[in-house]
Amino acid sequence: LLNLVGPSSNITARTDKGFPCLDMSDYLAMLSQIHAQGREGSLNEHFLPQHLGCFKDVPPSMWTVVTTISGPNALCSLKSVVSKSTNNMSNMDDGCQMIKTHGSAKVKGFELAKPTRADEVILDRITSKEYEMLGQYLNDA
Repeated sequence: LLNLVGPSSNITARTDKGFPCLDMSDYLAMLSQIHAQGREGSLNEHFLPQHLGCFKDVPPSMWTVVTTISGPNALCSLKSVVSKSTNNMSNMDDGCQMIKTHGSAKVKGFELAKPTRADEVILDRITSKEYEMLGQYLNDA
């Protein structure tokens, strides 16, 4: 991200953990700068907006299934694609829901910061095109 945002950024990564690390606000500020520069299409697959990735050439309306990971039939839909079978699609019951097996506020010993209101504003701005495109497919859960 530091390379993509360019030398105009005044953000530097902390190195007190033994490797470069951005806090959440700096990370989001950097992503915001990349989006403002119109360079979000150059982000890698972990950061690439969905409207520039899997939905760039084939819109959601042309996909067989568009769901969130928490969707009630997400697991069966995924199983049917992986196994190339529609038999699993007929099993639309509780066995089709993803089970949440994690939720800790720690990742590899790091506390995950709660986003500030300013962070949430940045997140809303940089994900607005994705929500515009995918909003109708999101469940309320």
